[in-house]
Amino acid sequence: MARREPPCLERVTAESLDSPAVASAPVPRSRRRLGGGLLGVALLAAACGSSPAAVATPAISPRPSPAASMAPGAGPFDLTMALGQMVGVAFSGREVTPGLRHLIVDDKVGTVVLLPSNVGDAAGLRHLAAELGALGREAGLPAPLLICLNQEGGQASAVVDGVPPMPSAASLGARGPAAVREAMAATARGLRSLGVGLDLAPVSDLRTNPADGVIGDRAYGSTPAVVGPLVAAAVAGLHDGGVGSTVKHFPGLGGQAGDPHKALPTDPMTEPQWLATHARAIGAGIDAGTDAVMTTELVVPGLDPTGTPAIFSRPVVSMLRDRLHFGGVIITDSLSMGGIQARMTVPEAAVAALEAGNDLMLLSNGDPAYEAQAVEAMRGAVDAGRVSTAAVRASADRVVALRKRYPVIGG
Repeated sequence: MARREPPCLERVTAESLDSPAVASAPVPRSRRRLGGGLLGVALLAAACGSSPAAVATPAISPRPSPAASMAPGAGPFDLTMALGQMVGVAFSGREVTPGLRHLIVDDKVGTVVLLPSNVGDAAGLRHLAAELGALGREAGLPAPLLICLNQEGGQASAVVDGVPPMPSAASLGARGPAAVREAMAATARGLRSLGVGLDLAPVSDLRTNPADGVIGDRAYGSTPAVVGPLVAAAVAGLHDGGVGSTVKHFPGLGGQAGDPHKALPTDPMTEPQWLATHARAIGAGIDAGTDAVMTTELVVPGLDPTGTPAIFSRPVVSMLRDRLHFGGVIITDSLSMGGIQARMTVPEAAVAALEAGNDLMLLSNGDPAYEAQAVEAMRGAVDAGRVSTAAVRASADRVVALRKRYPVIGG
């Protein structure tokens, strides 16, 4: 049957998820802790001479695993519905466009990524969330439509009205885990009241290279002993406020020069070096029950000798499951970043990310017609046998489970 063409051709300039605002599953608790989980981080800190204040962390209650949160029989879905749950799209302006409606109602897309330019005042965002929620119900989605955005604090904040102001991670982290948890809980309560169910935060990166061009003060620090407890506190705070968390950027930025928004950086770290550094910081967020982990556009030959960017590398993406024992949603960074677009189109990037084992592809192009082409390309990869329907449905189930945990207004 011939596919219907999208009803409009909106073309806009792609916008980064990490752009400063102009106005500006949980893992099963039985996962093996990397080096003892948070205890291992604390022991590492003691070995490195860190102060007790740097490793103290608030008590964090275990959360149910994604599998436990999803009723048996929630899937399988038909292929259109399953693929739609694996896509996050963006759009231009502050009103629902015909192209965005097409993606949700016809292509069954279940996640909308808000960019800073989509966000106005609190009343406008609540209205938009209500409209998007109604479209999700009209589409018959298996869980409430998910709205996510980037609210890290400091300049990396999409929302400035309706959410308490928060300093950068570097500034906030200096106050300790309790302050991080409290601030992130307040942020989550504000986001939830506006209709946002998932924050694309916290940052678990270790900033060890002053020539780093993207992380800067978005990092809590430069060692896993400092960063791990703060990431765990941030995850707990978001959960306290009723919003999902996304630890990023796997396998770890901040150790190399460059900015993946412009060109793909390469990090020469070896696997043992990664296990002793970034893996521990990310693992602390996983142990705290983060709902999602975001993969990024970083080349790490020590983890994949082929030089395939981590976000598109099945060996690297698989380390989240096999080495860190993460059972939640693996979500991509924006597939419209300049570093990727210099190599491939958004449809090609969506297929590559799908084949690598990511669960939720953030297209984030801002052009719904172009994003619809990416959804169609993903379908083509499944039809051609490059990705199994079983893998697609397993990913869709994980995403649906996350969305069911955080229903918000408008959903």
